[in-house]
Amino acid sequence: MVDARLPAEWLGSIRIDNLSDRAFRVLAGALMWCNGQGTDGAVPDRYTKYLHPDGDDPAAFEELERAGLWEHLDDGYRLAGWTTTLRQSTAEEVERYREGARRRQKEYRDRQRAATRATPPARAIGVRATRDVTHNAARDATANVGSGSLTEPGKKTRAYATRDTTAHVTHNADSPFCAKHPEGTSEPCGACARARTALEARENRLSIGGWDCTVDGHKLVTDGTCAVCAYRPDRSVA
Repeated sequence: MVDARLPAEWLGSIRIDNLSDRAFRVLAGALMWCNGQGTDGAVPDRYTKYLHPDGDDPAAFEELERAGLWEHLDDGYRLAGWTTTLRQSTAEEVERYREGARRRQKEYRDRQRAATRATPPARAIGVRATRDVTHNAARDATANVGSGSLTEPGKKTRAYATRDTTAHVTHNADSPFCAKHPEGTSEPCGACARARTALEARENRLSIGGWDCTVDGHKLVTDGTCAVCAYRPDRSVA
């Protein structure tokens, strides 16, 4: 695509200001048509109808000729001073520019293709390394999440570790106190509270074998009570 130029000095130019609106529109149309067709200002008679939306305008053509902006030829018109007064590019200059643009575009594409051929191995290694790092990081981050997740090598999972930690509280002799306070204590003690709950659960004869409310949680029924231990909604068990 080639653009037509409207020189800045035309704004305020006496010769241009004296043109009628129709004549100026024909002049602008001629500039655009000649640039698009590469005729260096020549407009054959058969194409003058494209210079104005209403078609040929002989009065406007004569006005442009009197202003010295174009001249009448045997087969049409030619704009005067195509490269000087009108400041337009010649078809040869436009073609050189296009050829230079095509050459630069081809060189750019050749460089891109060469860079693409050189990068696949490195990119593949990068993707594989990223995948391995992401996989390992995700595995390490999630290893200790959840009640049954892995801990350090050789150690039990967290759920069983919790059972072992509370074994002296929930599976000792029938005592409402923890191992630390075998005779009881007047201070608040969570271990003693769990021991009392475990004792009440054993005394009530657990209906589910192996179920421990202090570890597994209460097994609530519709009225909010626990089917295993003596927990009731109106009682607070630490």
